[in-house]
Amino acid sequence: MKKNSIKQKKDKMTPKEELKQLFATSDPIQIAIQITGFTGFRTGNIEELTDDEAMKLLAVYTPKSNSLQEQNSELKDALLRNAWISKILRLAENTGIKKVGDFHDFNNWMFSKSKFKKHLNAHNLEELKELHIQLKGVEANNARSALKPLTKAWWEKGKKNIKLN
Repeated sequence: MKKNSIKQKKDKMTPKEELKQLFATSDPIQIAIQITGFTGFRTGNIEELTDDEAMKLLAVYTPKSNSLQEQNSELKDALLRNAWISKILRLAENTGIKKVGDFHDFNNWMFSKSKFKKHLNAHNLEELKELHIQLKGVEANNARSALKPLTKAWWEKGKKNIKLN
């Protein structure tokens, strides 16, 4: 019964009261320094914080606890994203857009000719899939162009197929 009443009191607390409770055991000077830095030197006192500032400061010191399901889905998304990035980089190397160990030409291509005009790490999962489709199209165009003599794709295909025996 006592636990429920404590929980109800915590739910009814204002953000400033929660901050006071959170910082109750901390050194007052350190608290003032942290609040001053957080507010851009406007104030160093919890009472002078706006409600918005108090909520943001509280969010910094009491992060949301992610459930196991949320953590699992975030991990899956990160793994999927890394897999798509790997596929894109491999495809870019195969098409000649990216050189092994050098990202300069690839980054230039990403900013000038890719569908989204931003660097690779700024793409979300859906954009990465569309970028992969675009690179598959480039690969198909290069394969078609390699059938015509004296084109750039024809020379590149010839360089790959040289037998040095």
